Amino acid sequence: MDFDQCFDILKNDFCSLDFSDVGTDFSVIIYITGNHGGYIYIASVDDEMIIEPVKHESANLFISIPKETFEEIYQQQLDPFKAFTTGKIKAKGNVALAFSLFNKLKT
Repeated sequence: MDFDQCFDILKNDFCSLDFSDVGTDFSVIIYITGNHGGYIYIASVDDEMIIEPVKHESANLFISIPKETFEEIYQQQLDPFKAFTTGKIKAKGNVALAFSLFNKLKT
């Protein structure tokens, strides 16, 4: 799985989710690590989802995840909470938001 595939998955999955219980305004930077990795900026502003393959300077949450771990989570071979608690996923900032996002992706 390459960075573009990771981006497409997040764009498709996040656009179809309801984030009203998370809050109307949030922003996340997901850094996909590894060869040819990159940044994905996800934000909800006034109930509009913004998902771009860019590094944004400000966010409520910064998540770093290896491509391999992303793929394992996507293929439901690894629970995102377990990946977070074992250090495969690193998060800085609003960690409660991270758990809310992981929970939404599991459903």
